[in-house]
Amino acid sequence: MKLLSPIEVGPIELKNRVVSTAHAASLEFFNPISDGERYMAYLERRAEGGTGLIILTAMHVHASSQIPNHYVFDAETMAPKFAQVSTRLHRHGAKCVSQLFHFGAQGKSDQRDDYHPLWSFSGTTTLEGEVTHKMTDAEIEEVIDAFAFTAKVATENGMDGVELHGTHGYLIQQSFSPYANKRDDKWGEDLYFVKTLAKRVREAIGPDKLLGFRISGDDFIKSEAGGLGHERLCEIASTVIDTGMFNYLNHSEGAGGLHYARAIGTFRHKFGEYLPLTRNLRDAIGARVPLIGVGKIPTPDLAEQALQDGDCDMVGMTRAQIADPDLVKKVASGQAHRLRTCTGSNQGCFERASYPITCFQNPEVGEENRFKALDIPIVNVKKVLVIGGGPAGMKAAEIAARRGHSVTLVEAGTRLGGRLNLVETAGDSTNLLSATAWVEQELADLDVNIVMQTKVDEAYVKQFKPEAIILATGAYTENDLDVPTDGSVQILSSDSAAMGEIEGTRFELENTRCLMIDLRGNHETGLVLESLAQRGSKVTLAIPGPVFGRNLGISHIDDFNRLVIPKYGVQLLPSTVLTEISQGRGHLLNRISGEQIEEFFDFVVAATSPKPRDELYQVCSRHAPTTLVGDAVAPRDAMMAFREGDRAGRTV
Repeated sequence: MKLLSPIEVGPIELKNRVVSTAHAASLEFFNPISDGERYMAYLERRAEGGTGLIILTAMHVHASSQIPNHYVFDAETMAPKFAQVSTRLHRHGAKCVSQLFHFGAQGKSDQRDDYHPLWSFSGTTTLEGEVTHKMTDAEIEEVIDAFAFTAKVATENGMDGVELHGTHGYLIQQSFSPYANKRDDKWGEDLYFVKTLAKRVREAIGPDKLLGFRISGDDFIKSEAGGLGHERLCEIASTVIDTGMFNYLNHSEGAGGLHYARAIGTFRHKFGEYLPLTRNLRDAIGARVPLIGVGKIPTPDLAEQALQDGDCDMVGMTRAQIADPDLVKKVASGQAHRLRTCTGSNQGCFERASYPITCFQNPEVGEENRFKALDIPIVNVKKVLVIGGGPAGMKAAEIAARRGHSVTLVEAGTRLGGRLNLVETAGDSTNLLSATAWVEQELADLDVNIVMQTKVDEAYVKQFKPEAIILATGAYTENDLDVPTDGSVQILSSDSAAMGEIEGTRFELENTRCLMIDLRGNHETGLVLESLAQRGSKVTLAIPGPVFGRNLGISHIDDFNRLVIPKYGVQLLPSTVLTEISQGRGHLLNRISGEQIEEFFDFVVAATSPKPRDELYQVCSRHAPTTLVGDAVAPRDAMMAFREGDRAGRTV
């Protein structure tokens, strides 16, 4: 299998072609007062799982690049961290590279602790509307020196090399982009900054360390707005490699801002979306150095195909290894069928870029050091009763059984998965069900006793005689909007709407008119909206706030704004509330303008907060120590449910 074969990258051999590319996992690693243990444990877990190359989170090299929750390179504190993390990763045979960057004309200066103005090549105005400072010749040299110094410290303290971050709209990409560099001096010459930077960094690290370059395959900017486009970026990639300074080429897409949402696509984006761009980049550079292919490559089969087809030489499987850090080990040992495949939810990883990372389905992510402390051998095997087979209950049962307890999982319904199963009606989001399918497979391997279509009451608990109970009974939704109604239009709960049911009876959604009142603006209500629209209902969405999806991350907001809402003709009514239902019409009021709207609707959906099913807690507590988990504690989302179930299983 080519994916598992070694490869020479400049002066270094990688044991395989699986790469964990740079991503924001735990920015506190760069905080001078942090010991960095949380991030190092996260990285080491991926190294332990077998990855060949790990590229660390991008590091700001100069004070003029500071943004909130990010920290600028501090040599005194980073040198020992580099030494420690490189030692830990090398212990497992992984090689490690530190990605270096400078923000340039991005962000706002009032978010900095010293209000230092933003630096750029041409005084560019940022997307946030702030005019930046046009760097002097001396200031550009100062930034280049900062790159070189940071690279030297990193490689002298154990790192195998550095990668220059020339994508996502940061300073290096700005240096060769017409929209950001309009200088008429030497720094405005084609790739003069990149070539000077490469030479200076290579001199700093020497010939025996890796130097990589990351470029956008497409900057997503129209040519009339100063964009380069895919073909020109391929030419630039070739020129960069022609310098002879670089050992490999990496890529991503876009020029920052909302482009991130397209570069790191959700489950609505196809697998291997950008491999055609990867192939063109490889052709452009003549395969003179190894190229890392990226862009939603969650399975070993797709990664292997990309290598066999000659699209790339190494494969960035970053989210794949967030979901399952043992990806390489499992593939190598013939256990690929047990891989926990990334769902593309983005909730725990990309959408938390400024916070410690986690994962929709793998609660250990970002908590490797803390969870490891909970992995202590059990002294007494307990008879554990898990009530409820949604994400929280399933996860609790898995972890408790993995630790050696005798576990019985009781579910009132006909299938495991809880309310997450409702995503079956929402198209691409059915990918989320791979998370519960994986746990269900593990439960079978762990011999967990699963009892279906059984409702637990006090008599059941008393007869079972559990020594510990985990209560994961979930939540339910209601149809109460607290507005006057004459009953002429049926009000559905969000669950009923997702099922297409009125009072338990299924109905045809095609060509219906729906008014959805979204009081949450989160993933759950967004998926219900998408489900209704996909099944043919003409949806009017009223939200009390000024924007849709206030509790969605930017990748999902971008999906809705670019893909879902225009495709299905959803009518958005921001700052609008429902005041009354009468004579078959919904009466709506715009809170800003005072405009009143009256329209006929076939049904109304109340996208309101679910209620916890916690009535068994007192009953269970009378018979055994009882732990509430998931929506039974406080209805939120499946990611939180998986997390709480895991913690309950570890501590029972």
